[in-house]
Formats: sequence, structure tokens, C-alpha cells
Amino acid sequence: MNKNIQHPKDHSRFTRWVNGLDEKDKSLDPVIRKSKWILITALLFTLFGISFIWFPRENVQRHILTVPQAGPLNNAPLQSGRSAFEMPVDSFENQLKQTIHEGISEKK
Repeated sequence: MNKNIQHPKDHSRFTRWVNGLDEKDKSLDPVIRKSKWILITALLFTLFGISFIWFPRENVQRHILTVPQAGPLNNAPLQSGRSAFEMPVDSFENQLKQTIHEGISEKK
């Protein structure tokens, strides 16, 4: 007895159905099989194209965002000329920036 052959009880009903359809498809004439798949692909592509017409894009309404007023904690001055949008960096990068800026000021 060959262990690679599985009994129909080992498969679900859906798997047996799909395998049966696959066998029927493989038994078709190659020209008919090719034209069938071309037709199916063209139909799916057409449905995809129609979906853009049938379900148009929604219009997004833009709302104006208000900027909150600075509270008493946010009135502190910025540290040593750093931008508020600048991300914190590690010490090596800080030393590199300091070295570069010192080199620029010495050249002037």
C-alpha cells in the first residue's frame, strides 16, 4: 500500500471539490483551456476597472487645525540655540557638531 495516496476521507469536501474542478480543467483541450482563462482574467480586470466608476473616491473634508496656546511650562527659553524640532542625539553626535562648529569659527 502506497503511503503517498491519501484517502478521500482525509480531505475536506472543499478540497475534493477543488481537486475535481482542477482535473476537469486539465482534461480540456489546451486551446479551450487557454481561451477560458483569458476570458476569466479579462472579466476580472473589467470588474476591477468598473469598481472605480461604480464606487467613486470619497471627498475628504479638510479641517483647519488650531494651535494650542503655550502654557506657563512652555515659556522656558530654548537651550543653546537648539531648534524645537531637533531630535535628541547621542553624545558622540553632539561632540561632532561642536567640533565642526569650532572649526568653522576658527576659519573666519
